[in-house]
Amino acid sequence: MAGLNSPSKLPPPSVGKLLTVLSIDGGGIKGLIPAVVLHFLEGELKKLDGEQARIADYFDVIAGTSTGGLIAAMLGAPDDNATNPRPKYNTDDIKNFYINEGPIIFTPPEKPHDITTPGPIYDGKVLHEIVKEGLGSTRLVQAWTNLVIPTFDILRLSPVIFSKYKAQEDEFKYLNGLLSDISISTSAAPVYFPAHCFTSEDGNTEFNMTDGATAAGSPVLVALSELGQEQMKHPELYPMMDTADDCSNILLLSLGCGVQPPATAPGWTVDAVNQWNQIAWMADLDFSTNPPTLKRLPALEITGAATTDVVEYYAYSVFKARHAERNYLRVQTDVLTPDMDKGDNADPDNLNNLVNIANKMIDENVKKINPVTFQLEPIDNTTTYQQELIRYAKLLSEERKGRIAKLGSKKY
Repeated sequence: MAGLNSPSKLPPPSVGKLLTVLSIDGGGIKGLIPAVVLHFLEGELKKLDGEQARIADYFDVIAGTSTGGLIAAMLGAPDDNATNPRPKYNTDDIKNFYINEGPIIFTPPEKPHDITTPGPIYDGKVLHEIVKEGLGSTRLVQAWTNLVIPTFDILRLSPVIFSKYKAQEDEFKYLNGLLSDISISTSAAPVYFPAHCFTSEDGNTEFNMTDGATAAGSPVLVALSELGQEQMKHPELYPMMDTADDCSNILLLSLGCGVQPPATAPGWTVDAVNQWNQIAWMADLDFSTNPPTLKRLPALEITGAATTDVVEYYAYSVFKARHAERNYLRVQTDVLTPDMDKGDNADPDNLNNLVNIANKMIDENVKKINPVTFQLEPIDNTTTYQQELIRYAKLLSEERKGRIAKLGSKKY
């Protein structure tokens, strides 16, 4: 049997039993939290399959939004070494990217940025340089596995889903963008980073892109939708999806970037919002300063939190209703402080706090969303994220080995 140190990619699902899906939320610098979780998972995979094991070796689909899209691109980027092609980055690299490059990317501007200052808070030059250097000339169809990265075209007022599945089709070749352009686009959070413009490989399509979280804060449903569309086009590749309402053959891992505790979440009272005009819904300003300074972005925060929670609500309900709740693992923490919850807080102390929060969460009991209150609640007093991630590692390893064994010497 070929081992995991083999350079081969994950064989197609037609020779498998499970469809494996990884989804990573948006959250700015808080992407360090899912990076730590992935580092733990990759460590377990290495114990089972050797030091060459990489996350992208095990998932049919890796979807990511905003900072999660950048992580997805790094996980899926192939190495330039053609003699032994492998994923370029491991999870150590991704953790170090946030820890080492985060403070540089989010360096405060030299001049104070207030509501009178044109343009975003950060000019994005450092982020663009790092991403372009790190991902080079790699295009979407060259990714190690199937990537699905949502963005939003502000000119057309329409989501654009950069999917390797579609980019391989003649009709949708215009989606075969550079991974660097796609990553910069999905990470272009309004107010924080500039929107990004680039053209398709043939020069016939122009994209005017902003943060993928404006379309999908959690890309779970986007990933499942892409899988469903693929199954309709190529049913022979997805025999395990013959039963439309069966989730038992899908293994889904969804990673959040952390939120504040519900009891202390900084919302607004009815009395406060009833005093807002149209501008106040867009920007919560502190008028004690001259000029007024921006405190928060209510409309973006509200819609972002709502869409992410509704996606989790839907996924949890569907898997549970089909008696496949153990095939859906959402890894999320709700203990962030207000400072930790800031997507651009790249202070070294805060980065250390985020790492500690993520490691502590892994040792704690699994929480699932309450479909009535939308709050996270422990499923029991014994099951920890660590136990579940170790179980997922075993399932992922067995699935890959099973596919390789069944495929034998056939090419794919």
